[in-house]
Amino acid sequence: MRFFPVISALFLLVSVGEAAAQSAEDSLLVCYRRMALDSDDDLKAAAKRIEACNELERAARAGRIPTLSAGGDFRYTGNPLEYSTELPGVGPLTFQGQNWKYGASATLSQPLYTGGRISGTIRMSESETRMSEAQRELLRSEVCYRVDVQYWTAVAHRERVAVAEEYLGVVADLERIVRERVEAGLCDRQELLTVEVRHNEARYRLLQARSDFETGRMALNALIGEPLDAETPVDEVLPEVEPGAAGLSGAGLHPAVRLAQERIDWERSALCVSDAAYKPQLHFAANGGYFAPEYDSRPDLSPNYTLYAQLSLPIFQGGKRRRERRAAEYRIGMASDALHRVETDLDLETRTARTALDEAQERVTLAASSLTKALENEHRALEKYTEGAISISEVIDAQIYRQTAQENLVAAKTAARMHYAGLLKATDAYRFR
Repeated sequence: MRFFPVISALFLLVSVGEAAAQSAEDSLLVCYRRMALDSDDDLKAAAKRIEACNELERAARAGRIPTLSAGGDFRYTGNPLEYSTELPGVGPLTFQGQNWKYGASATLSQPLYTGGRISGTIRMSESETRMSEAQRELLRSEVCYRVDVQYWTAVAHRERVAVAEEYLGVVADLERIVRERVEAGLCDRQELLTVEVRHNEARYRLLQARSDFETGRMALNALIGEPLDAETPVDEVLPEVEPGAAGLSGAGLHPAVRLAQERIDWERSALCVSDAAYKPQLHFAANGGYFAPEYDSRPDLSPNYTLYAQLSLPIFQGGKRRRERRAAEYRIGMASDALHRVETDLDLETRTARTALDEAQERVTLAASSLTKALENEHRALEKYTEGAISISEVIDAQIYRQTAQENLVAAKTAARMHYAGLLKATDAYRFR
């Protein structure tokens, strides 16, 4: 009985984890990823390529089963063969062939030994199928990455619109205060002109921010297959990346690594196919049909059949086999070098993304701290200006510092999100999202 509370707690933790995962799956970003994956033309083409490779693989396996072929023949000879002889007691005899010859036949052929050509062709087809699947996974990861980048860019533009609107409101309030002080004769009109210029600049920045947001949303719509002018919803604020995200790693081999490994297997199979042409070839076949005239020169169609085995043994090719084999070995070495390069590049990309993400998260912390101090500085500057202790330029500077801190925070959060997306791509983590 003492174990029941523990079991209940475990079930509660599992339920909470499943609910959190379900909440993550229902987010806008995950929805847009799915829409982009469903509408991307390159992915559709990749799926068709896989089906084509599957058909070629089945065709290669069909090389092991017997083949049946049929054919017909009709010939007319203007001067057929004649044969004359003199027989004692009989006299001269003359034999003349027929002007026409025709017939139909069917041939059943079964390869018994091809030097590994059929098995090598099958392995090549299997490697091509797996390479096509790996290429599709790479395309899928690339599409998800582009959606993430464009989505977070649109969210960043939207947050900058909010920052610009807030700054415009702050400048408008300051203009109202300065106007009241001018009307009361507490300050010079030059201060009002300075604030009005700042007000126009704030409106200009707001218009630019809104234009950037609409442009970014149109680019997102193009990726997910929506009309360009659709008002696609996005988040209002960039969320911070969860702590510990830099330790993210995918399960299994990266598609780029699998693609490079399959290329090595393909080259090795190609070597076997090329080498099979210089090994003995043994086929068994049966041929049957109706022909006229037949071996007994009868003019009517007569049945006949032939059973035979054919052995081909290459003896001398002028060094062609050796040179082709060396060329194939060089290609295998090139594929191995490409695999090493891919592994090195992926390791570098992963480490770079993790380091950049850590630094971006530190910048987010610093920018958030600076924004808190800038807000306090702006509030105190406005109070001192109302009391007449400082000039209007100091208040404007405080407002600019606050806006700069907000922009820096948005830029830092955007960089963190971009580096996190790069980390997802480098570790092939999109496959599990």
